[in-house]
Amino acid sequence: MKDFDSNRIYQILGDEFKNIYIVDCEDQRIHTFKETLTLPGFSSCTSYNDAMNQYIDDRVYEKNRDMLRMALSFNSLFSRLEKTEHFNIHYQSKNDSEVHFMYSHFGRVMEDGRLSQIIIGFANEDLDIRRNNIDMFNNALPSNVVKRKVLIVEDNEINREILKETLEDDYDVIEAVNGEEGLNILSQYYKDISLILLDVVMPVCDGFEFLSRQKSDSLLASVPVIVTTGNNSQEDELKCLGLGAVDFITKPYNARIVKSRIDSVIKLRESSMTLAAIEKDELTGLYTRQAFYHHARTFTHFMTEEKFNVVILDVADFKLINGTYGTKKGNEVLVYLSNAFRYYVKNGLLTRYEGDQLLGLFHSKVKMDVERINRNINKIAEEAPIPNIRIKVGIYEDIDTSLSIPIICDRALMAEKSISKDFKTNVAFYTDEMNQKQLAQRQMENDFKSAIANREFKVYYQPKYDVNTENIVGAEALVRWQKPDGTLISPGAFIPLFESDGLVVHLDEYVFENVCQFQKERMENKLPMVPISVNLSRASIHFNDVVEHYVDIVNQKQIPFECVPIELTESATLYSEKILEITDQLVKAGFKLHMDDFGSGYSSLTSLNELNFSTVKLDKSLIDYIDQVRGKKIVQQAIDLGHGLDMKVVAEGVESKEQKDCLKEMHCDMIQGFYYSKPLKQEDFIEKLRA
Repeated sequence: MKDFDSNRIYQILGDEFKNIYIVDCEDQRIHTFKETLTLPGFSSCTSYNDAMNQYIDDRVYEKNRDMLRMALSFNSLFSRLEKTEHFNIHYQSKNDSEVHFMYSHFGRVMEDGRLSQIIIGFANEDLDIRRNNIDMFNNALPSNVVKRKVLIVEDNEINREILKETLEDDYDVIEAVNGEEGLNILSQYYKDISLILLDVVMPVCDGFEFLSRQKSDSLLASVPVIVTTGNNSQEDELKCLGLGAVDFITKPYNARIVKSRIDSVIKLRESSMTLAAIEKDELTGLYTRQAFYHHARTFTHFMTEEKFNVVILDVADFKLINGTYGTKKGNEVLVYLSNAFRYYVKNGLLTRYEGDQLLGLFHSKVKMDVERINRNINKIAEEAPIPNIRIKVGIYEDIDTSLSIPIICDRALMAEKSISKDFKTNVAFYTDEMNQKQLAQRQMENDFKSAIANREFKVYYQPKYDVNTENIVGAEALVRWQKPDGTLISPGAFIPLFESDGLVVHLDEYVFENVCQFQKERMENKLPMVPISVNLSRASIHFNDVVEHYVDIVNQKQIPFECVPIELTESATLYSEKILEITDQLVKAGFKLHMDDFGSGYSSLTSLNELNFSTVKLDKSLIDYIDQVRGKKIVQQAIDLGHGLDMKVVAEGVESKEQKDCLKEMHCDMIQGFYYSKPLKQEDFIEKLRA
């Protein structure tokens, strides 16, 4: 934490705050800058989230707590201050049985374009901050700041003048002589009016009728009303409260009380508006995820007799849209989809769940119709701002409301993910089988560390044969997972999972080390050795110091680098400066590089040209069509291309004598596949080498 710049902090906050704290954005710890009264939780070096949660629990009125907790979490605070220099929040606090109106200001300190510190000031509005001066951060109100507008609806001219004289220094006062005129003014200027002072007894349209008509219009009802009355009738007060009034002022007017009440009501309203802004996603206007979680809990607990559904909408390849059309057009698509989502999802809550994912929770007794949903998806896609967007929908129908909201949402997301790569299917429902699959995946992740330690992962070897001599001239190392009970787990079940969560980096290194140990033992025993290639996943390529790790292992085993070639999948080697750097390092260290899966759909001639491969492996998807005229020509051209670039060519997935003979005619160098051998356990592979 750097030393505090006092002048800078006071420039941000002013000097009226009794308590000032600084949060270091790097470690999220609290540092006390100024403390007049000790606040619960706020002590130096405390975690910000812990401090704020304790303060909210101890000092904030219960009805404000959840919203403040959401708005003032470190992540929400950091995100908001990245976009704005400062903001403030007003709330009610209860201390020693007294209710106070509290005010907190949040400002930022930027260093090298990065948010480094958050400045927090706490004050009691009633005692610490000068009224109507709390939005000024440089101790002076700029001359161009527009005053808040207050509408006085009062038929008595003397009373209007008294109120106007009391308020006009601090507010822009608008006058109406009766309720009808007041409603007309309110209809035109409701966006600009901060508060209404309303007399009850008036001709044409009295205070009760005014409140009733205002209440019927949600836009007009958003402006708070303080009723002015001279009869102190409890019955009238209750009636006004029922119609939406927020407070009362009795006649004759006490200037100090009038200004204090008005100020408090306006500040609380503005605070509510600030919190509402934090709740909503700035681009789409939908709830943020955390706000959605909060309201969804209330929604489902309150409506216990309803059946709820969750729908998640995702755009396939949205990054491609941003890359092709630009971010501005991508945002336009998201706004369009949000509006369409609002139209089709009734009786519920909507959120921009993450990136281009939109999620809705709604109640309905009608079973969801897949055909109708598909028609709606097609209509949305047809009318989108750009052509050919593909929309995927995941649904969790008749949800289990006993589950947490995040888990409920995950189930809809699970359904959507199940069809994310399926071009034919656009709608999927969550099933128990999906949950069982996810549970099995979580179990595999949990078991991974112990499986590595207990050597449950077994290395299998699939031989590579010389086309002409039909002798074993190499092999590829593959991995299987054998559980302690003897169950063998296919790599198709765990490799994609470990690739997605990053565990494959450790698995790659485990396999590489095992192969190096195998080669070391053969060399020490003076047994024939063939190169055994080891796969390096995309995640491993980008892992820090991967080359140094692998070089260290080879040096420790004291084996030649040539006996453990590195196989890189075609998709992982799409040309980039990073890939060029890594592959150059591997080759300079002494490794041979093989391009795996060539022709599987990501073929990049640039990668073949720029990256220093010694061998190219033709994918099984090419070999499967070798008996067709066009397929045969493609394979021949691929072999010729490899030889033309001074590379050996391996055909993998060879399953028949016809395929083998055809490849021999084409002068392919090596064959790998079930025609000669399936992947073998180590002891079986050793027997093959002896033969």
